[in-house]
Amino acid sequence: MRKSVLGLATLLLASGIAHAEAPQPSSKVVVYISPYEYTNEIKLWHFMKDYWFAQGPLIEPVLTKTLSAKLGETVMCDAGVTGNVLLWVKPKMFYNPHMRNFYGTINATVYTGSGKAIASYTGESRYSGDLDILPGKAVQATYDLAIQQVADKINADPVIKKLISDGIASNQSYTPCAMIALLPGLKKP
Repeated sequence: MRKSVLGLATLLLASGIAHAEAPQPSSKVVVYISPYEYTNEIKLWHFMKDYWFAQGPLIEPVLTKTLSAKLGETVMCDAGVTGNVLLWVKPKMFYNPHMRNFYGTINATVYTGSGKAIASYTGESRYSGDLDILPGKAVQATYDLAIQQVADKINADPVIKKLISDGIASNQSYTPCAMIALLPGLKKP
C-alpha cells in the first residue's frame, strides 16, 4: 500500500513538472517535404537521354537558402522540430524537350505552429536549359524561381508575417512538424 501511494505521488509530481514548462519553437519557419519526394524518382523526358531524380534532395538546399533569406530562420523538418510556422511544400517538375524549358511548380500550405492550416500559395517558374547539360543545376534553378514567388506571397500576408515573428498564443501548444501530413488542410469553399 505504501509503495502504491508513493508511486502515485511521484507520478503526480512528475506530471506537474512536465506541464510546468511549455515547449518553445525550434525555429521560426519549419519546412516539411513528404518522404515520398525522397524515395520516388520522377523522369524528365528527352529524345536521346532521360533524367531521373528524386525531388526532395534537390529542392531541400534551395528551400532553406531562399526561405531563410526572405522569411528568416528556416530549417527542414526533423523529428520533434517545432516552429512558429509550418510549411508543407509539394514540388512538381516538367521538361519540354521541344522548347528546351523546365517548368517548376511549388505548392505550399502554411500552418500555424499549433497545426492549423491558414493559407496556401503556388509559385510557378520557367527556366530555359538543356536536359543533357547539368540537369540537376537547371532543376534547382527552376525550383528557386518558384520558391521566390511563394516567399514573396508569404511576405505580402501581414497575418503570416506576424505569426513568423511572434509565434502562436501562449494558451496553444506547438505541433511537431512531422505531424503535418496528418493535419487537415484548407477547406475548399
